[in-house]
Amino acid sequence: MTADAAGADAATDATTGSSRSGRPVAIVTGSAVGIGRALCEVLARRGMHVVGLDVDATENAAMAAAAGESVTAVTCDVGDAVTVKQVVDDVVARTGRVDLLVNNASVWNDTRLLSGGYEQQVAAWHRAMDACSDGAFHCTAAVAPTMVAGGGGVVVNMLTNHIREGEYITGAPATGYDAGKFALWRLTESWAVELRRHGIRVNGLSFGATDTPMLRGVSPQLSATAMRPEDMAEAVCAIVDQGPDGPTGRVWDVGFTGTPHDEALRQIAAIRTDV
Repeated sequence: MTADAAGADAATDATTGSSRSGRPVAIVTGSAVGIGRALCEVLARRGMHVVGLDVDATENAAMAAAAGESVTAVTCDVGDAVTVKQVVDDVVARTGRVDLLVNNASVWNDTRLLSGGYEQQVAAWHRAMDACSDGAFHCTAAVAPTMVAGGGGVVVNMLTNHIREGEYITGAPATGYDAGKFALWRLTESWAVELRRHGIRVNGLSFGATDTPMLRGVSPQLSATAMRPEDMAEAVCAIVDQGPDGPTGRVWDVGFTGTPHDEALRQIAAIRTDV
């Protein structure tokens, strides 16, 4: 990892309203493929230095190579609290800032009680919760002090339409995924209250099927009509573009499964002016 723009003049950051030197820095979890990969590419094109965290070292390195020198790939299991802290401390030591955190990492796996032996299902449960909620806690706890010191920042939590009444998937295999996303929903609201006075905005996106390797692995029939990863990257950018005085503690519903693509794009565009 290399420090970027270390000698740049201080400038007012449109994301936080604070004055910092160097390019804005974003950390994206689950960065190797799908939504995370699209996020890294889009944020880099917007002038940010992006650090992508993923357990898949090979795909993550390929993502960074394709995205260009503004993106750094770091092999990291966000469920490992010690490793997360080390990675964030290194980012801060090299860049002096973290402006945006996108908690995108997730695991959809079979966590039903009777799908396997006790040890197997307990391990599957913890893997899902580590990725979907515990990892988000680790990353947010690690970056929050730096955001406070810098005068603010933005945290975006990637949720799911399963948190909404009428969208629950009762009896589906991925109970761990859903439970983790429900937990992250509550964390979104709680963190927004805690961090508001420090200029840190915390919001979420509740969205439907998106054409990612994870979706193709569990519901390939949905991929043809699903949203694209680039759509969700645009939704994150719309939250950032609301500026330092934008909402906090909000969760926007975008492109629930079955929503026509044009309508999903209108929902995303509406976020930018929903202040």
